[in-house]
Amino acid sequence: MGRRLLAEEPVFAAAVEKLDPQLAAECGLSLYDQLASGDGLDRLEVAQPVLFGLQLALAELWRAHGVEPAAVIGHSMGEVAAAVCAGALDVADAARVIAVRARLLSGLSGGAMAVVDLEDAELDALPRDFPGVHVAVHSSPRQKVVTGEETTVNRLVRRLAEQGRAARAMRVVGAGHSPQVDALLPELTEAMSGIRGRPPRVPVYSTVLDDPRGDCVFDATHWAANLRRPVRLDRAIAAAAADGHSAFLEISPHPVLTRAVVDTVPDALAVGTLGRDADGAAAFVHRLGTLYAAGGRPPLPPGRVIDLPGPRWRHVRHWWTDGRAATATGDRRTGPTDRTDPTGRTGRTGRTGRTGRTGRTGRTGRTGRTADATSVLARLSHHISTVTGHPPTRITAGTAPADLGLDSLMAVRIRTALEREFGIELPLRDLLGAATVADAATRIQRALTARTTDEGSPLRTLRATGSRPPLFLVHAAGGSTDVYRALAERLGEDRPVYGLERVEEARTVPEKARRYAEAVAAVHPDGPCLLGGWSFGGFVAQETARHLTAAGRDVELVVLVDSVRPLPQPGRTRADRIRAHLAGFARHVADTYGARLELPYDDLVAMDDDGDRIDAVLRALREVADVPPAALEHQRASYLDMRIGEAHSPGDHDGRVVLFRATEPAPHTVRDPAYERDDEALGWDEVCPRLEVVPVPGHHLSLLDPPHVDEIAVHLRRVLTEQAR
Repeated sequence: MGRRLLAEEPVFAAAVEKLDPQLAAECGLSLYDQLASGDGLDRLEVAQPVLFGLQLALAELWRAHGVEPAAVIGHSMGEVAAAVCAGALDVADAARVIAVRARLLSGLSGGAMAVVDLEDAELDALPRDFPGVHVAVHSSPRQKVVTGEETTVNRLVRRLAEQGRAARAMRVVGAGHSPQVDALLPELTEAMSGIRGRPPRVPVYSTVLDDPRGDCVFDATHWAANLRRPVRLDRAIAAAAADGHSAFLEISPHPVLTRAVVDTVPDALAVGTLGRDADGAAAFVHRLGTLYAAGGRPPLPPGRVIDLPGPRWRHVRHWWTDGRAATATGDRRTGPTDRTDPTGRTGRTGRTGRTGRTGRTGRTGRTGRTADATSVLARLSHHISTVTGHPPTRITAGTAPADLGLDSLMAVRIRTALEREFGIELPLRDLLGAATVADAATRIQRALTARTTDEGSPLRTLRATGSRPPLFLVHAAGGSTDVYRALAERLGEDRPVYGLERVEEARTVPEKARRYAEAVAAVHPDGPCLLGGWSFGGFVAQETARHLTAAGRDVELVVLVDSVRPLPQPGRTRADRIRAHLAGFARHVADTYGARLELPYDDLVAMDDDGDRIDAVLRALREVADVPPAALEHQRASYLDMRIGEAHSPGDHDGRVVLFRATEPAPHTVRDPAYERDDEALGWDEVCPRLEVVPVPGHHLSLLDPPHVDEIAVHLRRVLTEQAR
């Protein structure tokens, strides 16, 4: 993958030539010759040093294009290159680490490794069902790399494959990150005894330490732990995301961690550098353009802008009739036309064909019909081909999305096209996490079925399976219930979970609660249920529980995720609070966008309607800053929900309530003293006598992300199991 870069990228070639003698001294090979020839890469003692050198050269290539790391994460042997990139280790010492590590590992035999879809909640049963199998890599909450004896690992792979889950054996010579390497550690530690690291220039999130933010000294002891301990990639990614990092760039010859990143942080941008069997120079420029399109601003290369002649279009009409494709030119019988622009965004014009069946904005199923599985697979393949550039014949039902070089930005474009065409909401992990294209099509079909069931209701299905009492989770202020997907996945397959989405026209908490109680009764008319919500969602969940209880329904549990009852503010009027909040928002705009937001505070305070007030503020914001429309809409919805919550005074609820309380201060952009409570119960003990408070070591904005959501799920499962008994 790096061969063309040697010929076409002078910066990369210079980096390889600079590294060549340093690797030769420790590893006994020429990095330049190995990249040029590709010989011997099936031998671990050759492959690992070449991979290490390639990573460092690619990092220099990114730097030459203005891309500097804000922080680094190293995956297994990748932590050696990460330490060099962070300025914590010299190349010569790093090369010795790689050489010793590769030499010792190449002497192992008899072990096996596999990449498998296993959720965190299933790990407790692993030693019982598959003795001797260990988790070598915690890639994400849903994906692991396991290691152990070959027969047992293969048995686990077969079990998961029979369940329709992704499981793939790896070609390895031994079982790394397992007890099999214990015998190698004394020799490894002795061979690296003189290695000392330095304080890094940029933060390092270690996949070795229990706390990924802990200090790394990168000495012999650290590298022994790096070889023996399981790789905690999930914790490192979650910690980086909690600290505000949102773009993850994988330095490797082929992206293998993009799914793990998106699984752990669904809204993250995950981009590779090169691609298997691809033109290295073209692949790199494509990834550079991906970062630029996502908002990065690397310096422009030298050159000048010129005008190009306009394209010559070939006009062909297409339509879809009775499940059969047809194509013609100059025919007036045009049905719903599929218009795809160069970004892969697809819409339907909704013109009526001869069959007389018209979809609303072309979204399949609006007239009571849903697309069949064959049609979904065909449309998915079409959108993948359009966005990735692969010919349609290359994309089959059995093709793995990872083999197509699919990164998270491509997946976002494909998802956008599918959501517009089918009128569904599709989690990004359903594309990046699918084992095959057919698997992704099945997930889309499932979303279509769920949408048909929930349409016209605020209800969203997060997990449909299970016979236990369902859990209904209310949206947070201005947001959707997508934030609960990680929690829903961790509660087990026997617990149905539904989201209660925002209802714009309900302008008080009791009105929202009434609407949600009706939605709960419609989908679950009999038997007990559970309610919950994060932040503002907890207010509405508690009130909804009161409505259902008053109607004679059994609400087993109310779950509050860091919902804070505002403190009384004696002497502070409503006008004071509005003015203080708007002033804080203006400061946030100045810090974030470098723009001065001038607001007519007196006029805004005098407005009776909260919607009119926030609309006026956002109009002023649009005039001074370039803010995406989606962000503006979120600000509007969040403000309205916040005002609704502040106007609500919760009543008594005698049922069982669990409050998961964040123990760390939240990094809010606009602080409000009314929410700066230090009492353990956050005010809920005044209205909920059967309240249990569970401290969670995270801040308000991180509780629904790993690793904190894992702690919440474990405690919640325990509470529900005890209650069932």
